[in-house]
Amino acid sequence: MDKNHTTFENFQLLEEHLTSSSSNLLFYENAFSKIKLIREIISKQSLPVLYIDLDFLFSGYVKSKLLEIPNLTLFTTLDSGINDLLPKIFVKLSEEPHLVIFDSINGLYNTLSNDADSGRLANSILMLLARNVSFSDSILVILALAGKKEKDWILPNGRQILENNEIKKFTISDRSKIIFEN
Repeated sequence: MDKNHTTFENFQLLEEHLTSSSSNLLFYENAFSKIKLIREIISKQSLPVLYIDLDFLFSGYVKSKLLEIPNLTLFTTLDSGINDLLPKIFVKLSEEPHLVIFDSINGLYNTLSNDADSGRLANSILMLLARNVSFSDSILVILALAGKKEKDWILPNGRQILENNEIKKFTISDRSKIIFEN
């Protein structure tokens, strides 16, 4: 993983905004740049990491020992459904503050694809997670493979990402530049 090490030219911009009780959306176009940025974010944090991996790329790196992260709790839907994971995640958040990484909105929609009301359910899960993060003084980073269409962020499946003023938005562009969106 270190062969093509990406240096994020303005990482301090992201660091300044990752504060306790904050929720952050991180849009990316390249999955490997996403993993490198997450690795850098984790290395700069003193909080224990709670990683919810729904696209399984990160957990593949961890299980193959290409990434070794101390104080990591990894949740995936390989062994249990999202409904079984949520109570475990909320219990962890109630015990102490964490850096919570939700990877990704795309994976959440894939997980819920058999549900007729998947959009509403996905939004409810993310809002519930964001609320619990604010109660526990944790930091939430929600990842999404998405593109901007006019003024809206759109997932590859055509769904629009609901946004609000409470969530900070960042984009990884050109594989190494971080852009903050007001």
